Amino acid sequence: MIVTKKYIRNLREKSLHEISEETEKRILEQFGKEPEPDENGRIYAYTVQDIWEQIRKMIRTE
Repeated sequence: MIVTKKYIRNLREKSLHEISEETEKRILEQFGKEPEPDENGRIYAYTVQDIWEQIRKMIRTE
């Protein structure tokens, strides 16, 4: 799973927290594309829970 602008827009509508434009940029930079394989060639995929927890932390530190 990757994060899109639509995903962030839905979070803004459903969340009680404000997501600034700066935070949106950081979220898209970090989760807007699939992660690169690690040095051993293993491919990691973000889960919905991974993404939500990381975004939650970003929002709390605004």
